[in-house]
Amino acid sequence: MTERREEIRRKGLGVSQGIAFGRAYLIGRDTLKAPRHHIEADDIDTEVARLYKAIAASDKQLAKIKDKLASENESDYHIITAHQMMLHDEHLVGAAVSYIRDELINAEWGARKAVDDITRVFDALEDEYLRERRSDVEFVFERVLRNLLGRDTGPPSPPPDAIVVAYDLSPADTSQLHKAAVSGLITDAGGKTSHTAIIARAHEIPAVVGLENITEIIETDDLVLIDGGAGIVIVNPSAATVAEFRDEQRRQVAATSQLQAMRDLPARTRDDTDIQLYANIDMPDELEDAIEYGAMGVGLFRTEFLYMGHADLPDEERHYQAGIDVITKLNGLPATIRTFDLGADKLAPFLTAAALEEANPALGLRSIRLCLAELGRPLFRTQLRGLLRASAHGPIKLMFPMISGVAELRAAKTVVDEVKAELGAAGILYDEQIKIGIMIEMPSAALTADLLAQECDFFSIGTNDLIQYTMAVDRVNEYVSYLYEPLHPSLLRLIGGVAAAAKNANIPVTICGEMAGDPMIAPVLIGLGMREFSMSAVSVPEVKAMIRSLGVAECTALVKTIQTLPTAAEIRAMVSDYLARIAGPSKR
Repeated sequence: MTERREEIRRKGLGVSQGIAFGRAYLIGRDTLKAPRHHIEADDIDTEVARLYKAIAASDKQLAKIKDKLASENESDYHIITAHQMMLHDEHLVGAAVSYIRDELINAEWGARKAVDDITRVFDALEDEYLRERRSDVEFVFERVLRNLLGRDTGPPSPPPDAIVVAYDLSPADTSQLHKAAVSGLITDAGGKTSHTAIIARAHEIPAVVGLENITEIIETDDLVLIDGGAGIVIVNPSAATVAEFRDEQRRQVAATSQLQAMRDLPARTRDDTDIQLYANIDMPDELEDAIEYGAMGVGLFRTEFLYMGHADLPDEERHYQAGIDVITKLNGLPATIRTFDLGADKLAPFLTAAALEEANPALGLRSIRLCLAELGRPLFRTQLRGLLRASAHGPIKLMFPMISGVAELRAAKTVVDEVKAELGAAGILYDEQIKIGIMIEMPSAALTADLLAQECDFFSIGTNDLIQYTMAVDRVNEYVSYLYEPLHPSLLRLIGGVAAAAKNANIPVTICGEMAGDPMIAPVLIGLGMREFSMSAVSVPEVKAMIRSLGVAECTALVKTIQTLPTAAEIRAMVSDYLARIAGPSKR
């Protein structure tokens, strides 16, 4: 009789909730290496032709996958489209051809060198979402390499109920795995915004990523248990462990059903104060899920995807169509559209071409500063023309990122006024009363919120950057990330001050970012005066459930008490005690 293997537990990053059990199915262990050798001058054209043939084959394969997805998940479809566009991007193809010709090297080596140049740029980015797009370039390269080498490019075919285990999964693979009815996904690499995470959430497949070496621990057919919410992976679980997680699985299913039943209920406190819950989105095709989760509109539409996912710059018509897509899918619900938040830490192709290099990009030419600079001003005007035209068709608001003070706000509004005048002179319709707001992301803006409130129509507090700039901490830097603390007394003072300034000026203020989507922090934000939250759509049900258990008077009293505490740890402990006391009241 074979001896039972020891239970092994690993902690990764839970990116798609749910508990799953299944037999392991490993894919992608045969990591490809690009052969490297020098060629004769007479072989240059042959190698270039090999490269273009492999690119054409890759494009055809992705088109075939995309055709299968066209009637299923729009998000998957657009991700594959972005990969097709990368195949023809000059920074990849043109650079690879130049390496082949200039250094007399084979096609595989030339492509590898071109990809390495691009990935180094991605590695230097601060924005987590954009940094994780590095993997997209690698996936595109791997497909081209497989075609160059004549290797299999077909999708994995795990059995039903398998737990798929891989170093990483390409969007093309992940988007098709749900058809195989797999139970879960676990990978060595990846983060919260990796495509494995995005697609797993879209298809409600439990997933844990960032496990570093799980592919070296698990063997095919091992029994595996994963908790996609807690980020736990257990290999060869004991009978007692399986029973424990089966119970937890039943509890989660019951809790999910309860949250779904709340979808059409208001986010209303026990003492009858309504809180508006909005969704943050990156693309219009995320709106269906946002509404399904119960979002009351869009509090932040990030328009960077229009620049990041395309080889060419978006023209006025593309901005107009993006605005129309949002308006149409929301069917009367409001949307706040943020003008592009790009810069040296979010490199779109036009910035790469401009060779924008800064010693400290987080404090450099980015966001509204780029919009008002010579380099970005024409793009800013183009975007404003498209969005203002769209405003004639539904309720949208415009928002500027990274405003540091009144002078910058006035400069941005002047450009809006110029574009309005151009449209008016041409007889083009737009919403003449369109609301203009700003993101409060810097201490300078928070501390002058009373002045800014006199010159704009609404505020949105961008907590992710506000914490970073207030605490002088890079939240993705492992050495100092412990300082990234949303309940730090300084943050609560800044947020409370902005809320008070907005109230005094009679303008709305929304809390945006990870703080807004954390149910534990909801009583603090309500106590500080916040009545509008904007978050990842998946967080809406939990935050709504929390809000319906709270009372504004109690939250206000809680905040008065925690404002006397000197450390985030003490504040967090008191909030936890408060939540423990109110746990269990009947939900209306």
